Amino acid sequence: MNAILRNQKDIEFAKHTKHIDVYKKDLTGNDENGRLSAHFLQVMPGGELVPHTHEVLEVFYIISGSGSALVNGKRQKAEAGSIIIAPPGSEHGLKNDGSEIIELYAVFSPGV
Repeated sequence: MNAILRNQKDIEFAKHTKHIDVYKKDLTGNDENGRLSAHFLQVMPGGELVPHTHEVLEVFYIISGSGSALVNGKRQKAEAGSIIIAPPGSEHGLKNDGSEIIELYAVFSPGV
């Protein structure tokens, strides 16, 4: 496999079909590397990554903005610099209850 260089600015946002007022850019897919997928997301004010589970590991890092994350059945403050780690089968979510867009980077292993 060859190395890849791309700029997220060259990738268009698409409305996420499973969440409320969430837009994403697929940065890399499982098909490119066979191990993970990486995504850049924006959660609009009032938007939400609704509570959900995966059969894979998900880790996301909040770049900017703040909201409330659902982790282990409890809502907790999540802000720029927060990392949420959701093992397979673990319910998680993120609600933007602020006035700024939440930007986050999400990685799935294996990819989705």
